[in-house]
Amino acid sequence: MKLADRMQFYDMSGVRKLFELAAKMKDPVDLSLGLPDFDAPQRIKDSAMEAIQKGKNRYTMAAGIPELRKAIEQDLMREGVNAEATMAISGASGGLVLALLALADSDTEVLVPDPYFITYPHMVRLTGAPIRFIDTYPDFRLTPEKLQTAVNQMPKGKRRVLIFNSPVNPSGIAYRAEEIRELASCARLLDLQVISDEVYNQFSYDFSHHSWLKHDSTAILIRTFGKTWGMTGWRCGYAAGPKAVIDAMTALQQFIYVCVNAPSQWASVVALQTEMKKEIESYRKKRDFIYEQLKGAFKIAKPEGAFYAFPEMPCNAERFQQECLKREVLIVPGGAFSQRNTHFRISFALSDEKLKRGVELLLDVARACQKAAA
Repeated sequence: MKLADRMQFYDMSGVRKLFELAAKMKDPVDLSLGLPDFDAPQRIKDSAMEAIQKGKNRYTMAAGIPELRKAIEQDLMREGVNAEATMAISGASGGLVLALLALADSDTEVLVPDPYFITYPHMVRLTGAPIRFIDTYPDFRLTPEKLQTAVNQMPKGKRRVLIFNSPVNPSGIAYRAEEIRELASCARLLDLQVISDEVYNQFSYDFSHHSWLKHDSTAILIRTFGKTWGMTGWRCGYAAGPKAVIDAMTALQQFIYVCVNAPSQWASVVALQTEMKKEIESYRKKRDFIYEQLKGAFKIAKPEGAFYAFPEMPCNAERFQQECLKREVLIVPGGAFSQRNTHFRISFALSDEKLKRGVELLLDVARACQKAAA
């Protein structure tokens, strides 16, 4: 059977392959998947069940139920963010696809800071737009200077879209308010349309999260309820930004996803009223633990947000992965997130006991790499 030409770029992601590999192991320590280790709060689950029992099981408007959109607007206003329009999306991935389809085509170049979330390039390819990666090594931070350099290398006359992510998956880097302000100012001067992926906005450990949309009213903000409230399988999030773009995304949603499932939308209204400070604080402690334990054996930037670290491999990628698999510890090689394969991603969204064992195994791997190099 002949498949469409685009399928040459699509295969099961390396993360999912690791997930299947873990299922065959006796007692693996899985540091590969970005899933919170806490369950959705009971009041959120109760609200979904109540919606089902009350018959709220039909299609909703493509943009989402008015109650959820109103709750989103109010939540953003508390941050000082005024959005012209909002809509419910089928998780962050669903929203990113809609935004890219609405904004990019073959006459558009899409800029992606490297390292990046694993699915960004695949989403961009759906639009037919070329991708331009912006190297942010060694500190993994996008700067106005790097942005300007990338644009200077681009053909004239093309539309330009920047996918921005903070806190960043996979590096754990988070951007401070002043950095966002300077980047947004630069992006406006360069006539960049920005899609700001802020899935981990609640997971900022050392300073408050700052939204790009606060400084650029043309940007498209993407957030989700899955990571913060332990609802990843519910596939509900939201987009906010200029009415013209949100309307275009809503039109596309009508023909692609129809709408976000109704019970999740009702539950998400309650999620926005539910504090998760205890869970976020526990992740800050996990971040502190993993950084302090690994910094002596690995070159590692201290994560400031999300629940990932992105250390440098202490030996070549093939040997490092072999040593990890030998000990049944699963990590994601950096090549899944980057044009380089020099680092690896760790998720610290595990129980404290599992995380401690994972760290011990990684330290053992580092010693094995050092011994082999001696």
